Amino acid sequence: MFTRRWTIAAAAAAVAIAGSITACASSDDNDPNTIKVGFIAPLSSSPQAFRDPELAAEVAEKAVNDSGGINGKKLKVVVYDTKGQPANVVAGARKLVDQDKVVAFIGGNSNDGLAAIGRKAGVANWFPMGCASADVDNDLSMIAALNCAGAAQGTYLGGLRFTPKKAVYVAFAGNTPYIENAKLGYRNAGVDDVKIIEVPPETTDFAPIIAQVRAAHPDVWGGMIFPPEKLTALLRAAIDQNFRTPLVLSNNVMEDPTIKLVSDSGIPNSVALEKGEDATRFPTWQAYESQLAKYDPDHRIKTPHDGSVTTDWLAVWTFAQEARKLPTVTAATFREHAKQLHDFKTDVLHDIDFTVDGPVPTAPRQANLWAFAGHIADGRIVVDDPTPFSAFQKTPISN
Repeated sequence: MFTRRWTIAAAAAAVAIAGSITACASSDDNDPNTIKVGFIAPLSSSPQAFRDPELAAEVAEKAVNDSGGINGKKLKVVVYDTKGQPANVVAGARKLVDQDKVVAFIGGNSNDGLAAIGRKAGVANWFPMGCASADVDNDLSMIAALNCAGAAQGTYLGGLRFTPKKAVYVAFAGNTPYIENAKLGYRNAGVDDVKIIEVPPETTDFAPIIAQVRAAHPDVWGGMIFPPEKLTALLRAAIDQNFRTPLVLSNNVMEDPTIKLVSDSGIPNSVALEKGEDATRFPTWQAYESQLAKYDPDHRIKTPHDGSVTTDWLAVWTFAQEARKLPTVTAATFREHAKQLHDFKTDVLHDIDFTVDGPVPTAPRQANLWAFAGHIADGRIVVDDPTPFSAFQKTPISN
């Protein structure tokens, strides 16, 4: 069961490092009929933190267990909240490996020492989303989606759709992976004049940011700031100033109010979609929506279209599917299985070969190079073309 408690060891570690770690665990910690995976992420106490990835993992865990678990055993996602403190990552990862005996890490990222602990213990990280070298240089990181790659997908699609001469991209100050990928996407779409506006993460008043965007006189604009409600606040500031320049986004950061705001405004827009987002075309997305309806009826997940949230759900869901193929699920058996996967398939991602490097220096290790063309209208995200495109390989798309 996906529950929360403070462990004595975690509390002690928290005091020692002036941080805190929250564990989702229960009395069956040592139950041989339970398969545990560890999810560690900044879920609170940080300007960029929010709970939805944890809630989405919980939804997938419940769906897995209600469908027979993993070969008759229950799946438990043990969650540690780092509260935005890098030192907590080490304490949490050690607890997951040494005491919880997780068979894999799930989602999140491998930065701040997690990768080193995982490699030493032989624990694979299934579907991390970080852009740091700790992930892309780690052969135990099975990357199916790379957050910063979404910036390139979004700008590439926007560049092709609107054929601008000048673009503005808004990003958090110092968020180099997103900024560089955004410029790469525009460049591959033939747009070289790109102004970057960097925003301090603690920003709450976005009216001055919109004033800077307007002063640049772009043909298109957009960006990525976190958490999702901050992107909504940025867009609301633009609408309040009647700034109607075409909007270019990816669904890396996407809450329901964002979709409603853009839809109600009628501003021309394009959105790169990481998971298809259409239940009539993609059975995996249909499963996601069905699970949300069943296990999150109160809509605790405010960002069901957010790229990180959907990836963490998919990480748990697909982990179970792969683990079911193994006669015995341990850290060693899952690690070796994952390292040999060269034809991983799900309809909401391109086929992935985890055994080779990706073709692009900015997105190695088979990052999710593919996305789907879409836009926001009529209160929802619309998939324009079910054929995936790639900003990195410069494939054509249909408008």
